Amino acid sequence: MAAQVLRPILDTYRDSAVAVVGCHARGIERPSCELDVVVVTNERRPSTTVKMGDLCLDLMFVPEREVLKPSNPEVGVSLAFAKTVRDTSLTLSTGLASSLALLQNSARRSSSRRLAASLKSLGRADEASQKGSLLDADYWLLSAAYDYCYALLYMAEIPPPPSHLLAQLKPVSKGTQRGFEAFSKGAGLERASKRSCASRLEGLAVLYDVLGGGHEGGTRLRPAWSATRLQSVARKAGEMSQNIEHAECYSYLGTELLNAVRALTARQGASARTGLGPASLAAGKDRLLSSRLLEDAGFCRDGESVREGLALLKVQVSKLARRS
Repeated sequence: MAAQVLRPILDTYRDSAVAVVGCHARGIERPSCELDVVVVTNERRPSTTVKMGDLCLDLMFVPEREVLKPSNPEVGVSLAFAKTVRDTSLTLSTGLASSLALLQNSARRSSSRRLAASLKSLGRADEASQKGSLLDADYWLLSAAYDYCYALLYMAEIPPPPSHLLAQLKPVSKGTQRGFEAFSKGAGLERASKRSCASRLEGLAVLYDVLGGGHEGGTRLRPAWSATRLQSVARKAGEMSQNIEHAECYSYLGTELLNAVRALTARQGASARTGLGPASLAAGKDRLLSSRLLEDAGFCRDGESVREGLALLKVQVSKLARRS
């Protein structure tokens, strides 16, 4: 079935090994989920989203050396669950077998990296909260919550699927219900509703446009932020909303939001790691984002909500660190 669907890709990249990763590889996809496809090639190409009929594909071009020995442990976890579509050179069979054999090690390393990132973001959120900068505190709390969630899933040797996080996290956090609550509070999922999801999607559309997504043929186009990518995100959000999966939808749009803000800060010559958050982006005469856009995107929690999320997340991150 995958070979039939991917025939145009196979014909275009005739000399490349091809595999499917992500939720389709694990059999947990929704009808609206895009197909995540790895194309093994030593040509330097940016990842991109393309549309074939009613199906969206996320194409990721990976060098042969990265398949055989991933430098990023998260890539290794993803490849451990990959499904081969074509592999005439046997590169994938060798690389995927190695990734599967090293799954436990890669998963633990991935979990540790995410946990460290969560701790760092918690520190920034705490500092911003004490200074009364709620936008910054809200942003870093959101970032810490997702890194914590990813750390939990990697600890269970599960590659985190952005639009299926809650469904995957619930069984993992059984017996440690406070862990699920910590992510929920940190990510602000209590605000999830049909209206808030629609509002966050509108905010994302503006961010995509700022990043170049509204100009498919423009010279400033960044494939990761194409209009096709936004259509794919909107399609999944629409299905989840229709199925009354508002919390899952809001969570998924939250990951997209964080990625977009990080890309925007990086484009301005400052990585998100330097501490540049939404408050910085919204301040001053040269601000890039308006307060209204940030509110639409969901950065509007009050001080009490931020402090509550911080306190709960700190405890659970510390517990997970002791288990690592």
